[in-house]
Amino acid sequence: MGRDEPAEGIDVTIRICGAAGDGSLAAGGFMNAAAARMGYHIINIDLYPAEIRGFGKSVAHVRISDRPVHTPGTKADCLVALNDPHSITEFGTLAEGAVVLYDSRPPVYWDEDRAVAGFIEPGMVGYGVPLGELSARATRSTRSRNIVALGALSGIFRIDPGALKEGIEARFGRKSAELAAQNLQAFDLGRSWALENLEKTDAIDFHDRIPGQREGVRVVSGNEGAARACLEAGVRLYAGYPITPATKIMEILAKELPARGGVVVQTEDEISAIGHAVGSGFAGTRAVTATSGPGLALMTEFIGLAVMGEVPVVIIDGQRGGPSTGLPTKTEQSDLHIAAFGGAGDCPRPVLAPADVTECFTLTRTAFEVAEAFQTPVIVLLDLFLCNRTEDVNFSDVDPAPWGAWAEVRAERHEGEGSYRRFAVTETGISPRAVPGTPDLYHAVTGLEHNERGLPDYTPENHLRMTRKRYRKMETLLERWPEPELAGESGRAEVGIVSWGSGIGAAREALAFLQTRGVRAAGFFPRLVWPVCEEALRSFAERCERVIVAESNYTGQYAGLVEQALGARVERLTGVPAAPLDPAAIVAAAGGEA
Repeated sequence: MGRDEPAEGIDVTIRICGAAGDGSLAAGGFMNAAAARMGYHIINIDLYPAEIRGFGKSVAHVRISDRPVHTPGTKADCLVALNDPHSITEFGTLAEGAVVLYDSRPPVYWDEDRAVAGFIEPGMVGYGVPLGELSARATRSTRSRNIVALGALSGIFRIDPGALKEGIEARFGRKSAELAAQNLQAFDLGRSWALENLEKTDAIDFHDRIPGQREGVRVVSGNEGAARACLEAGVRLYAGYPITPATKIMEILAKELPARGGVVVQTEDEISAIGHAVGSGFAGTRAVTATSGPGLALMTEFIGLAVMGEVPVVIIDGQRGGPSTGLPTKTEQSDLHIAAFGGAGDCPRPVLAPADVTECFTLTRTAFEVAEAFQTPVIVLLDLFLCNRTEDVNFSDVDPAPWGAWAEVRAERHEGEGSYRRFAVTETGISPRAVPGTPDLYHAVTGLEHNERGLPDYTPENHLRMTRKRYRKMETLLERWPEPELAGESGRAEVGIVSWGSGIGAAREALAFLQTRGVRAAGFFPRLVWPVCEEALRSFAERCERVIVAESNYTGQYAGLVEQALGARVERLTGVPAAPLDPAAIVAAAGGEA
């Protein structure tokens, strides 16, 4: 799919590929930080094997643009090859006319059929740089080949060396001044060698195109955004079991939460983790756990307990490829059904899905308010692409409550001594809540069906009444939830694109491309994915000749919910490519020219 870049615009995607230990991911991190420091927008995603071992391919995928971007980009404009055999497998990701920077004198001799230089096709631009030799000159080892490559890129593409060197000095300076000096020398050697020995024949040029620094900008991952939300929401307990890609949330909170009077518990399994969190919520203390699909499967019984006992708790699910252990380091959007329906009986709870890193913060922050206001578990669906990707974010510019204020929804009034009904049936479905130990407001909470006072009651009439009460809370949430994001054509549309979670970024870019081609296209992008915003969805579908639901799972899980809400079939764009949703695929499905 073409980019239609404005004149003098920058929109460059770089892939840095190596074996584990080559420093490809570290180099990508330096590039991200430098680009953000210069004022560019970035999206980065690191790709690495699932096995815990000292070998395998690692790729840093970095997109740099002078305007906001929503996806990592489909094709790479530059490949930095730190390992020849692994990098050869990356040639299918390259755009026409891509640049290939490779080690002209690698530490390991590669036969011709395994050497990158032999795979550079006509039309591509190949730059051979003696990365290993220059690294050895600077650091007496080949371990800084990645830093030499960054220096060479800085020279070839005329990237501000100061921005890159600042990050390198900060990173290695924490270890020792000598190590920082050696790596800065490696960078300088790579840059000067490229300037003196290479004739630039590519079109990528950052010189004099710096958009201007933006104060307060940080390079943040989705996991970091979610962890920040937990801290700002006043969480006092995090309980979890390590699992890719959610472990980083626990690592951050383990460092930050104790200083705020909180506790982090690494439990023996996910069942114990959700048990800790539900118990904390029952006692009146904000709690959270984070997991992935296999862990969420283990948590369903306790989620049901929290629904029945009307206990607030937040569960963050970093989706990955499944089923079972599945693809631990590959992204997917296939946990929607278990998040919405997993558990015994009719078990309603809200499911939220952020679209980008900023929303990993704002929507997770909102999840705590919704959980507290509606006395319910709330599941926040991230995915590996959202958890691990980094973006330039300025939190000072972020609306602290973009999804509404929810304190006013709470039912805080309690009746007098001896008459307190913890589960009183109300118009909103939300009952007055007292935490255990509140004088004169004693009550029972159980996983059994119960009456308004919390005492077991198995009569059909009571079960129907309390089931309606629990679902009425979801209706109240729908009534008060902000309208879903609508994009593109505001009137009649030839095609309507529906997507959710991390797929929204690809849908936005596809929508923009379709409009440049004269296609009347519109977008419907909800953040509350369950319950479905039926009224807004029907209004959207009525003005679209076709409706395409694009998501990264095999069966079309959200498409099924859309069809149920509309009472009509929609077109499904589904797949499990183990990669983020591709804007070009959406354009092709919509009938545009990708």
